[in-house]
Amino acid sequence: MIFIRKVSTVLGAVALLAGGAAHAQSVTPVGGATPHAPSLTPEQVVTMQHDMDTALHYKLAPDVLPRLSATLRAIQAAKIQPPGHAGMSLDQQIALVGQVPGLEAILKAHGLDARSFVMSLTCVGLTGSLLNVPPGQGGAQMPVPDAANVAILKNNPQALQELVGVLRQSVGADSSSTQVH
Repeated sequence: MIFIRKVSTVLGAVALLAGGAAHAQSVTPVGGATPHAPSLTPEQVVTMQHDMDTALHYKLAPDVLPRLSATLRAIQAAKIQPPGHAGMSLDQQIALVGQVPGLEAILKAHGLDARSFVMSLTCVGLTGSLLNVPPGQGGAQMPVPDAANVAILKNNPQALQELVGVLRQSVGADSSSTQVH
């Protein structure tokens, strides 16, 4: 799915922005792609840093990992392609996801809406990426994820691995999905 690939690229770009070169070497986005820092304006960098902080402190629901996995499977099965690209703010991503025909019903069926879907997926991706940074490589400016979110990821390794598997499977899926521009 192109959407999942875009999420991975955006999360990789945020990880690069967050931790610099040492962090970038230790984080491989879902699907094994090497992130390339997009050309961002200074305003986009400020927005991205704000959004990263917002996402890292978003309060994840305790059952978010299996719900995200089920949601992504349903999105893939419906061949729905939510839009997105690097440089978009979280608010822009949420607004675009909210406009995708057929997606609202799938999200609702899994107890999500556009905001909780984008925020949860971004939070899990960023928190998981930061947990993979070897001690001492993050530097003083490394953002710190919400402790409760870290606990959710660490206490649910099977659910986290399942979500990663769904994301990897989605990246390899055919690109015959419907896309909204």
